[in-house]
Amino acid sequence: MLPPRNRRAKLALQILGVFIAAILIPLLVVPLLGPGWHLLHGDFISYAGWRIPVPKAFSEKNSQAGLDMWKLTLGIPIFDAVYGHISIYGTGSLSPTRQPFNYERDYSRLETGVTQEAHQSGYRFESKRNVSVGKDAGYCLEYTRSVSIKHEVRGRSLLRCVIEDSVVAVYYEGDPRYVPEVFAMLQGMSFEVSNGR
Repeated sequence: MLPPRNRRAKLALQILGVFIAAILIPLLVVPLLGPGWHLLHGDFISYAGWRIPVPKAFSEKNSQAGLDMWKLTLGIPIFDAVYGHISIYGTGSLSPTRQPFNYERDYSRLETGVTQEAHQSGYRFESKRNVSVGKDAGYCLEYTRSVSIKHEVRGRSLLRCVIEDSVVAVYYEGDPRYVPEVFAMLQGMSFEVSNGR
């Protein structure tokens, strides 16, 4: 039998080992969520009549408001690491009757509201982009801001996109390096065959 001092030392080492494992496991597992999701679910999801490609290394999760896609990197959830977050949901806030988005009727209201919200959060306007989404046009507003994290200045992007004749909106927030993946996702969206469009 071990003397009491050795038992305490052994117990302390075991507790330290459990503590280190509890920190390391999430740090190492989080970056694997995206590839693991694609392995289990494939590369596409369905939402509101759309077939939507999930960008590589992003994972998808249903929420009450719609869909959330996350690109999480090494360091999350413990450290402030880069990430990408795509939200896809119905545009009930743009049109109380949930009418499909119409450029002539809705765009100026969208641009005013989104720009005001972005400026209040410290973002500045970057660009307007039109993209082809299925057979329709997508209209995107992009904003950027600088964020100081532990003496390092990083960029952060905010992207708001709506699709002509659709009730679906796509929002992105996160690292600017993932913005091209959002545009590729939009261009890869298509109506599902049963939708008849």
